Amino acid sequence: MTTRDKILAASKELFNQQGFGEPTLNYIAQIVGISRGNLTYYFKDKDELLADLVEEMWEKYEHSIGKAMQFPSWESTNDATHAYLKLQEEYAFIFFDIRVSAHPNVIKQIGRMKTDTVERQMSTIAFSIQIGNMNPETIPGTYRNLCESLWMINFYWLISQSYRNADESSSKVIWSSVLPHFTQKGMDSFIKHFGQDYYDTLGERFDKSKIGTIAF
Repeated sequence: MTTRDKILAASKELFNQQGFGEPTLNYIAQIVGISRGNLTYYFKDKDELLADLVEEMWEKYEHSIGKAMQFPSWESTNDATHAYLKLQEEYAFIFFDIRVSAHPNVIKQIGRMKTDTVERQMSTIAFSIQIGNMNPETIPGTYRNLCESLWMINFYWLISQSYRNADESSSKVIWSSVLPHFTQKGMDSFIKHFGQDYYDTLGERFDKSKIGTIAF
């Protein structure tokens, strides 16, 4: 591992533990075992560190998501969802710190990830319609909006676990959003692939008897 790689690895770990604002360049250099001057030879400030970490995250995203989405299918999307969540956990400080997520370099890369994700999902929908697993769009914009919603579920899932049951699965929420658009052929294919038990545990069944009477 090069000195530059050691600096990036140590910085990422410290930022995840303490937040982006807390660790100083002096402290990062101390953890790496080099002088402050040696560190600033590679990174003059924390903004440059952040820029490289975000670029590193994008490269890992392209590799992991690209590998998971080699074939346009919802099974591939399911795999990509898990890969994306692992990436968020590895670079958690980027997603939890609003000052970091609002940084121009971060906004640019997250925007690239969003565009890439939505376009991949739109391709999956087009393929699913073509083979008869999904219904054609009846209301203009439905599928584009669905893909935007799926991206938001993925993007905010890690943050939302602070307020929710950490054992809940984002995949099940995503499937619950997608499956209503499936044809019977698509549903049969889904159950055959994932199993009836998985289908039956996608979420709590809606019970209208628990809803009180609404007076108008």
